[in-house]
Amino acid sequence: MTRIAALALVVLCACGYRLAGTASNVPAAAKTVNVHFRNHTREAGLDVHLRRAIEDEIRRRGTVQVVEDGGDLTLDGEIRRFATIPVAFSAADEAVQYQGIMQVHFRLVDRATGVVIFEQPLLQESQDFGAVSGVVIASSPHFQRGTMDARDLASLTNVQIGEARRHDAQRDLILTLARDIYQQAMEGF
Repeated sequence: MTRIAALALVVLCACGYRLAGTASNVPAAAKTVNVHFRNHTREAGLDVHLRRAIEDEIRRRGTVQVVEDGGDLTLDGEIRRFATIPVAFSAADEAVQYQGIMQVHFRLVDRATGVVIFEQPLLQESQDFGAVSGVVIASSPHFQRGTMDARDLASLTNVQIGEARRHDAQRDLILTLARDIYQQAMEGF
C-alpha cells in the first residue's frame, strides 16, 4: 500500500499539482511590493477598495512588505468592468435578483529588470444578490456578513434593500478578487 501512495505522490508532483501556499512567483531577492490599480468603470473608488484589500491580503499571507512608492515588485492592474445584471424577475416583470460581475487585468513586475513575472489578462468574479425583501434569504452567510439585520427588511423599500445588497455584493467581489489576485500573482496558484 505504501508503494501505491508513493507512486501516486510522484505522479501528482510530476503533473504540476501542488498545495496552495507552497510555491511562490516572488523572486528570492524581492522584499517589497507596490500595489496600484486603475478604475475603468463608473463606480467611484473601486480601485482604492481593491488596492487596500490586496494590500491586506499580502500583509496577512505574504513574505514581502507593502510599500507606497518604489518597491522591488509592482503589482498593478485595472478594473475593466463592474456591472449588476438582473437574473431573476417577478411575475410583474420586476427584477428581484441580480448578479454583480467584476473583471480585472493584473500583472506582477520585477521593477529592477522590468520582467513581467506573472500576468492575468482577465480575471472575473461574480456574486448573486436579492433586491427585494421576498428573495433576500436572511439566514444566508452572505446576508449575515452584510450591514442589514433581518428585522430591517420589513421597513425598507425594495430600492433600499437592492442598494444595500449591491454594496455587500461589491464588497464580497473585492475580497474574493483580492484573494485570487494574491494567489495567482504571488503564489502562482
